[in-house]
Amino acid sequence: MSHTSKGADVLLEAHNLITGDRHNAYAHPLEDYTQTRDIFEALCGVSLTVEQAILFMVSVKLSRLRTAMSEGRWAHDTVVDTAGYIGCLSMVYDKKGMVGDGSKGRA
Repeated sequence: MSHTSKGADVLLEAHNLITGDRHNAYAHPLEDYTQTRDIFEALCGVSLTVEQAILFMVSVKLSRLRTAMSEGRWAHDTVVDTAGYIGCLSMVYDKKGMVGDGSKGRA
């Protein structure tokens, strides 16, 4: 693997996880995180949208990445998982029919 393909390799690894074994084991992220959201609300009394539930998981991974990096470590699995959660968010938006052409709000 060349140094220039490292970023793409992380994204491909995340893609393979969310469209392969994990997708088959846990169903589509909309159904999986609807259940996660419902359990979280029952436990904590806090209501989240499915999208917020996924972003909560992104926050967990970013927290772990920050800790690892502050200790001088690279947390490859955490980076892959973070990319995977962003992919799940996109899959939810797509299934809800909310994904457009991407031209609005693009930085």
